[in-house]
Amino acid sequence: MLWEKSLKFENEESIMTREEQLEFCSVCTKRNFNPKMGIICSITNEKATFDGICTDYNEDEKEKSLEQMQIQSKSDYSNKSINKGRITLFIIGGLYLLVGIYEGFLMAFHTIEFGLIDWAIGLLFLGLGVWSYRDAFVALITGLSIYILLIALLAFADPATIIKGILWKILIIYFLINSIRTARNDGAKIKNQRADLLDDF
Repeated sequence: MLWEKSLKFENEESIMTREEQLEFCSVCTKRNFNPKMGIICSITNEKATFDGICTDYNEDEKEKSLEQMQIQSKSDYSNKSINKGRITLFIIGGLYLLVGIYEGFLMAFHTIEFGLIDWAIGLLFLGLGVWSYRDAFVALITGLSIYILLIALLAFADPATIIKGILWKILIIYFLINSIRTARNDGAKIKNQRADLLDDF
């Protein structure tokens, strides 16, 4: 809450940065805009100088609501992006389970050992998918690393496998990398929020 942040700065007697002041000014009914200075106060026609609480602050409910909608929109985008990576892990896991059934029981010269290896890999990716609900960044980057390692091992055994399913491989790597970036950014935001909470004590 903006008011709580104001009290925090007042109690700590710390100097607010321009960015922190703008959190208030950008949703204040008394804001104005100067092409050279950016958002200014319509009362003083200058940049904000308050530290802690602005006695002239009057929240613009419409602007505040719009700001909250933008924050929610970014949050929804992050969730969708991470979900794509999470679903990708589940898909990889499911495919390996199916391949295990084929290699273990159906293909010519099938052997249960190959099936067990595929099932183990499949369960590993499914486990990473579940883990991503707890720590998306670590689970996704681990999944990407293992997937690339598997591609490299198969290519070493048979170089022709690099070309097989190349489009799917590219899509899987793309979704995982994009989700990792989002999860990393979200993780950084959470750390900053935790740091702010610790500063309150």
